[in-house]
Amino acid sequence: MRKRLLAALGVAAAVTAGLALGPAAADAAPASHGHRAITIEAVERGTAINMVDVAPADSALGDQLIGTGDLLGRDGHKLGTSSFVGVSTDAKPRTAELLTFVYELPGGKIATAGTAKLSATGPVFDAQFAITGGTGRYENASGQVRVLQKTVEQARVTFKIRH
Repeated sequence: MRKRLLAALGVAAAVTAGLALGPAAADAAPASHGHRAITIEAVERGTAINMVDVAPADSALGDQLIGTGDLLGRDGHKLGTSSFVGVSTDAKPRTAELLTFVYELPGGKIATAGTAKLSATGPVFDAQFAITGGTGRYENASGQVRVLQKTVEQARVTFKIRH
C-alpha cells in the first residue's frame, strides 16, 4: 500500500506539475476590490518523477517526490509546464503531503503551496493550494489552485487567479 500511495503521490504531483491540461478558459471579468479574475482549467501530464526515500525505511515521514509535467489546454495544445516538490508529513501510513508547485504559463509563472490528504481509494487527492506569488503577467497574483488528482496518470487543475 505504501508503494501504491507513493506512486500515486508522485503521479499526482507530476500531474499537478505537468499532466495534460483539460479545458483552458480565461475570464477577464472584474473581481472584488477592482481586481481582475482569471480562471484557467487544464489537465496535467507528468513527464518526470523521482522519489527520495529517507531513513528510516519503514517510515514515510520526510520522503520526497520531485517532478515535472506538461499542462495541456482544452484543445490538447501545451499551455505550459509544472514543477513540484512534495514532502510526506505522516510517518505511517503515508496519508499527508506538503506540496509546492510552480506553473509556467503564457506570460509568467504561478507559485503555489499547501497540503493534501492522500486516499488509498477514489481520487488520490482533491486539494486547494494557495497562490503564493507570480511573475510577469501574474505579478502580485493571489487566489488558489484546485488539483483533483483522479488517478496516478491524470489530474484536473483549475486556477482561480486574482490580480
